[in-house]
Formats: sequence, C-alpha cells, structure tokens
Amino acid sequence: MDVTIYTQTGCGPCKLFKIWLKRNDIDYQEKNITENEVYLKEFLDLQPKGVPYTIIKEGGLEKSFLGARSELKKVLRREKHLSR
Repeated sequence: MDVTIYTQTGCGPCKLFKIWLKRNDIDYQEKNITENEVYLKEFLDLQPKGVPYTIIKEGGLEKSFLGARSELKKVLRREKHLSR
C-alpha cells in the first residue's frame, strides 16, 4: 500500500492526521505544498478542495480522500491489515 498525503504548513488537521498515521504504524509520503512548488503543481492538477488530501494506491487501484475522516482511517487500517 502506498499512501501519499498532501499537506501545508500550519494545517492543524494535517498535523493531527500525521500523528494518527505514525501511531498506527502506517508509512506515508508527505508532500507539503507550501514548501515545494512541484508538489503544489501536482496538488493543483488533482483539483482537490483542500488539505490534508490523501491518495492510497494498492494493487493497481487508487482511492483519494479529502480530510482525515473516519472512512479514510477505516480504509487505511483495513489495507494495512490485509497487506501483512
């Protein structure tokens, strides 16, 4: 499972979600759109409505989520369990 999270500096929900990911032992790649212009362009091309914006790739499938809602956390837990 590949997890990418688009964040920005000063984003409270982003910070809390990263803490949740670490506590649940879920590896992820962070792309801070405030600090990196390439990540900002990628983010704008995706046309999400805000951050944190998460993309999960697993077995040729891709799912995307805005925010850190319980649905996203449920998917991450399930995918992590299945990949063991």
